Amino acid sequence: MKEYIFKQGSINELDLIKPLWEKLNQLHSNLSPNFKSWFLSKTWDLRKSDLITKSKEIHINYVTNRTNIIIAYCISTIDNKDETMGEIDSIYIEDTYRKNGIGKRLMNDALDWLIGKGTTLQKLDVAAGNEKALDFYKQFNFYPTNIILQRK
Repeated sequence: MKEYIFKQGSINELDLIKPLWEKLNQLHSNLSPNFKSWFLSKTWDLRKSDLITKSKEIHINYVTNRTNIIIAYCISTIDNKDETMGEIDSIYIEDTYRKNGIGKRLMNDALDWLIGKGTTLQKLDVAAGNEKALDFYKQFNFYPTNIILQRK
């Protein structure tokens, strides 16, 4: 992991991860069996506004390579209505850097932060079509609780 630099950011650095979030959103659109256009209609500004509005606190971890290019990130939040609920809101690792332990470290750092802030419930959402991510999240004791359906 010496070729990667793990950094923590604040709400002021949210825009740093915009390019990677846009790649994640495109991935979700490509994988979505029913809502491709819904994902494509989402913009970074809408997502950023949603994160700020719903959160009491926002925690950003991001990773750079040796040339200081951001290659991965994880955003976690504490709900502003229920301080006992934390969420892994978004995580993305560039394709060429996957399978190197970066995602595992980002998840562990996010969970440590959420638990350290006193949350007793931690959750995350997985977009339909991205079910292959479920095995990754099982490592951290995340399992499906329900399936939410939305009318097209």
